Amino acid sequence: MELNYTLQPEPAREERLRIVDPLIDYNEAQAGPRNCKEFAITVRSDSGEFIAGLLGFTHWNHFFVSSLYVDPGFRKDGIGRELMTRAEALALEQECDAIYLDTFDFQAPGFYEKLGFKVFGKLEDYPPGHQRFYLVKRLRNR
Repeated sequence: MELNYTLQPEPAREERLRIVDPLIDYNEAQAGPRNCKEFAITVRSDSGEFIAGLLGFTHWNHFFVSSLYVDPGFRKDGIGRELMTRAEALALEQECDAIYLDTFDFQAPGFYEKLGFKVFGKLEDYPPGHQRFYLVKRLRNR
């Protein structure tokens, strides 16, 4: 049998699913159902203007914060802290054991450490001249 390797710079959704779905099936066979649920917590002004938001999802009893954004005009007002507090409460409500995320050195590693997160990994020179940090906060012990 001859194998043909093909590079697809912008793979179609169907092609991505051919790769991802069997991997998810395998992972769940090894570790149990992911029970993946996606969440967004948003902040808007009285007039409906978007100010801040947090995206995250649960899987395998953990909550991953994939994005946290606060409009620059509202930073240092405690909005990010409140979003993280609400995400942590949501994680506990969803029976998660931990909450984790990643951030760059030019973003907010110190902010997360003040909230009780611990660095468990660091990727040097990514992007070039910077660092990417991986942080976790244990919520419950099993």
